[in-house]
Amino acid sequence: MNIRRLGIHSIRALLFVCIIAAVSPTDGQQTTEQFIPIGKSPGISEKYSYTGAIVAIDREAQTISVEDNGEIRIIKVTTETSIWLDRSKIKRQNRLAGYDDCEVGRRIEVKYTELDKNVAEWIKIEST
Repeated sequence: MNIRRLGIHSIRALLFVCIIAAVSPTDGQQTTEQFIPIGKSPGISEKYSYTGAIVAIDREAQTISVEDNGEIRIIKVTTETSIWLDRSKIKRQNRLAGYDDCEVGRRIEVKYTELDKNVAEWIKIEST
């Protein structure tokens, strides 16, 4: 293909396609994830996440124990873990939260990392 023969619109279109192809679908998912209620993430909820209640928190080890269908999972929270407060039930916009917002008894959804099912990529905490 001869670049000189392409018009400016064709070059822009080609550049746009290259940029879109370079962005993975999970990048888009991650940007909008904070707005999606617990258990409603398309393609993620119940496939790549756990939903349950916090039964224990170890602040020193930076872990939370989540009871999911009678099974307790210990999840590591890292500095890379995004945490949001899900306020959809009170018809308010979700907001950023932190590890300190994790409390025993609160319902959460944890999306685990691709490499380790015990490390949280993101956490949504249900608002009280």
